[in-house]
Amino acid sequence: MSLRHIVYAASDSYPVCILVKDTSFDPNIIETTYVEPLEAHGISREDMIIIPLDYLEGKAPKKHIDSVLSEILESLESLGTRFIYCADSAFFKALAKVKKAEQHLGYEMPCLFRKESEHLKIIYGINDRSIIYNPDANTAKLSQSIDALVASYFGNPAAFDQIFLNDVSYPTSNAAIERALHSLHQHPEISCDIETASLEHNKAGIATIAFSWNHTDGIAFAVDYSPLHQISLLRGEMIVNRSVRSLLKQFFKDYTGRIRYHNCSYDTKVLIYELMMEADGLNMKGMIDGLHLFHKNIDDTKMIAYLALNSVANTELSLKALSQSYAGNYAVDVSNVLTLSLPDLLQYNLIDACCTNWVYDKYYPIMVQDKQLELYHSFMMPSQKTITQLELTGMPVNPVRVQEVKAILLEIQEEHEAIIMDSYCVLQAEAILRKRSYDKDYEDRKDKSKNPDKIMVRSWDDWPEHVFNANSSLQLQVLLYEVMGLPVIDKTKSGQPSTGTDVITNLMNHTDDAAWLRCLEAISTYSGVDKILTTFIPAFENAIDKGENVYWIHGSFNLGGTLSGRLSSSNPNLQQIPSGSTYGKLIKSCFQAPEGYLFAGADFNSLEDMISALTTKDPQKMKVYEDGYDGHSLRAYSYFGDEMPDIENTVESINSIKQKYSKIREASKPPTFALTYGGTFRTLMKNCGFGENQAKGIEAEYHDLYQVSDQWVQDKIDQAYTDGYVTVAFGLRVRTPLLVQSVHGSKLAFEAESEGRSAGNALGQSFGMLNCRAFNEFMERVWNSPYKYLIKPCALIHDAIYLVFKNNIKIVDWVNRNLIECMQWQELPEIQHPDVKLGAELDLHYKSWDQPVTIPNNATQPEIRATCVAKKTEYEQ
Repeated sequence: MSLRHIVYAASDSYPVCILVKDTSFDPNIIETTYVEPLEAHGISREDMIIIPLDYLEGKAPKKHIDSVLSEILESLESLGTRFIYCADSAFFKALAKVKKAEQHLGYEMPCLFRKESEHLKIIYGINDRSIIYNPDANTAKLSQSIDALVASYFGNPAAFDQIFLNDVSYPTSNAAIERALHSLHQHPEISCDIETASLEHNKAGIATIAFSWNHTDGIAFAVDYSPLHQISLLRGEMIVNRSVRSLLKQFFKDYTGRIRYHNCSYDTKVLIYELMMEADGLNMKGMIDGLHLFHKNIDDTKMIAYLALNSVANTELSLKALSQSYAGNYAVDVSNVLTLSLPDLLQYNLIDACCTNWVYDKYYPIMVQDKQLELYHSFMMPSQKTITQLELTGMPVNPVRVQEVKAILLEIQEEHEAIIMDSYCVLQAEAILRKRSYDKDYEDRKDKSKNPDKIMVRSWDDWPEHVFNANSSLQLQVLLYEVMGLPVIDKTKSGQPSTGTDVITNLMNHTDDAAWLRCLEAISTYSGVDKILTTFIPAFENAIDKGENVYWIHGSFNLGGTLSGRLSSSNPNLQQIPSGSTYGKLIKSCFQAPEGYLFAGADFNSLEDMISALTTKDPQKMKVYEDGYDGHSLRAYSYFGDEMPDIENTVESINSIKQKYSKIREASKPPTFALTYGGTFRTLMKNCGFGENQAKGIEAEYHDLYQVSDQWVQDKIDQAYTDGYVTVAFGLRVRTPLLVQSVHGSKLAFEAESEGRSAGNALGQSFGMLNCRAFNEFMERVWNSPYKYLIKPCALIHDAIYLVFKNNIKIVDWVNRNLIECMQWQELPEIQHPDVKLGAELDLHYKSWDQPVTIPNNATQPEIRATCVAKKTEYEQ
C-alpha cells in the first residue's frame, strides 16, 4: 500500500480503517484517542489501519477531497475493510453524501461516495484537536463515536433506531384533549414545545403542541393543523381551531407548576400572539397579560445550556445538538408542517418536549455547580421576558419614506458604479478577465473534444468584451491584488484574499495613487450602499402593516448568542444598521412613530470606555472622567505629538486638538480600536497603512499610556490558566479550555494566546449587559405604571434602548426620569465610584430617528416643552 499509514501487525485484512486529519497523524495521539478505547471494547489493534487525510495548506476543497478519497478507497478494496471511522467532518460529508456531519454522530452510515464502496459502513468520528479546544462538549462525543463503531463492528448498529418514547398519548377529540391537559396538573414540572408554520410570529400559527414530564413520556395534539385541508398554514389562510385554543389558553391560566421551553422567547411569543393577542399586533392588553402569564414560573434550557457551556470554543445551543447523544438525529424538515403526516409531526413535537427535559437535567446541575444560578434567575430569565415584548412590538418605519430612501440609494449607487467603470484600472481588470474567459473556453472545448488537436481557435476580435462586476469577489480580487498590486491584509474562511467593504476601506491606506484612491472609494461606497439595498431595504419593505400610518419591523434579539453575554440580533440584524454616516442618516429617516406617538431612545454615555476605566482603575483612563480630558485627543497626543508642536501636556491644550487638529484626532481612532481589542503593530500596518516603525511606535505609546489596564487584563487571563475561565460582568463565566490545558511555550501557545485575547475582550464587552439590566428594571416600572399600554419597547441596539410612547408631556416626563434612573444604576462593586457615574440622556426624535431632541436629565415639563420647541424650530429652518 503506497499511502502513508499506521498498522500494528502485517496482515492481508484490516476490517477497520481510521481516517484522521493530517495534522493529527501522530502515533501517540492516535494510540490514546482511538486505538486503546477500541481495544477496551474488544476490537483488536491488529484489525486497524490508520490513514491521514491530507489537506492543502489547511484547506480541503471538494476536488481535493474527491481525489484523496478515491485513492484511499481504491487502496482499501483489497484490504477487507468493512468499517471506516472518519474523524473529519468535511471528508465524512463526502463519504456519506450528507450536508451536515454532527447530527449523524452515533450512527452507522452507508458509503455513498462511489458505487464500488457501498459495502463500507461509515462512522463519524471526533478529531483529537476538537477535544483540546472544547473538552466539555467533545469528550463525550468522542465516546459516543467510539461506541457507534463498536456497535457497528459487532453487528448492533444505530443506537438511536429504537424510539425512546414510552408512555405517550395523542388525543384527537376536544374531550380527550381536555382530559389530557387536566392530567398535566399532577406534574409540578413539565416541558412545552410548539410546531409552527413559520419563524415569523404573525405567520406561525400553532400547528401542534406537546407537553412532557420526563425524558420519555408526554402528550401531543393538533391545534390548528388540519390534515383534511391541504393548505399552507399562512396567516390569512390558516384554519384557526378556536375550541382547542380555548382549552389550551385555560390550561396555561390554571397550571401552577413550572414550564420549560427551549428558547422560550420564540414559543411564548407565538403563544401570546395567538392565544392572548388573538393575532392583533396592536392588542397591548393581550400582550401584557400574556407576558405575565407565559413568563410566570418558566425555565429556558437554551439559557441553562449557555450558562453551563459558554466558552471561547464555539458551542452549538440548538435543542437538536444538545440532545443528540440522547435522541440521535431525529430532525425532520418542518419548513412546511403539512408536508408531514400528523402522526409524524406529533411524534417529532413530543420528542422535542422530552429532549427539553433531558437537556434540563443534564445542564442544570452544571449551571448550579459553576455558580451561574443567580445570573440565570436575576438576569437571563427577566431578559427573556422583556425581549419577548420587544419582538412582539417591533420597530416602526414609514413605508413611503422607505421607497424615497431606496430611490436615493439607487442613484448614489449608480453614480459610484459609473466612477468605477470609468477607471483605467478597471479597464485593465476587464482585459485580464476577458483573456481568462477566452482561454478557459478553449481549454474547456479541448477537454471535451474527441480530437483535441483539431480544436479551432476562436477569433479574439469576436470574443465578447468583459463587463466588470463590482459585486463579484473574484473580479475584485483581480482588480485589487493583480492590477493594483495591493497587499493581502485579510483572507476569507476558504483562504481567498478578502474583498469585503472594510478591507477595501483599509486598502485605501496602502496607496497614494489618486486614480486608485478614487476607484477604491467608489467601490467602498458602492458596496456599502449595496449592502443596505440588499439587506435592510427588503426587510423594511416586508414590515408588517398593523393598520396605522407606519409598518413594523420585527427582528430577533438573541440572548446567549455572544461570548460576552451581550445581545445579538438577526432577521434583520438591527445592530448593523448604519448610524454614523450619510447613509446612516438616510436609513434612520425611515424610522418614524405612528400618529400620536413619539419615537425615542437613550444611549449610555460612552459605556465601554467608562467601564474600562472603572474596572481597571487605570489612571490614564480615569483622567477622562476625573480631569476632563477628551479621550481621543489624549491618545492623539500620545501617538502623534510630534505633529502638533504647539500642544502642551495640559488638559486645556490637549483638548484643543479636537478643533486645531481634528484630522489627527480622527486618525487616532482606528489604531486605538485595533489595539484595544488585541491587535498589534502588524494590525496597524495592515488596516491603517502605517510603516513598520510608525506602527511599532504607536503600539508602544498605547501600551505605555495604558500600562495599568493592560496589566489588569493580563492578570485575569493569567488566572484563567489555572481556573479554566474568566469571570466577566454579573458573574458570567467565559470558559477558556485551551488556557487551562496549555502552558507558555507549548504547541498550543499560539492558539491559547488567541483564546486569551477573546476572553480579555469579553471582560469589557460583557458590561453591555447593563443595557439589558436597565431595560428589565425599566419595563418592570412600566408594567406597574398607568402607562403600561402606552409605552412600547422597540429595540435594544448596542448600548441604547428604544421606545415608542404616546405623545403626552406627562409620559415624556415619566420616561425621562425613570429610564435614565435605571441606566444610572451602578451597584456592581467593580464599577462603583464616588464621582464617575454611568448615565444617559433621552432623545425624542422629531419626525424621524435622524432628528434627535435631547432632553436634559430631570428636566421639568416646562423645560421639556421649551427644549422641544427650540429644536423643532431649528429642524424646520
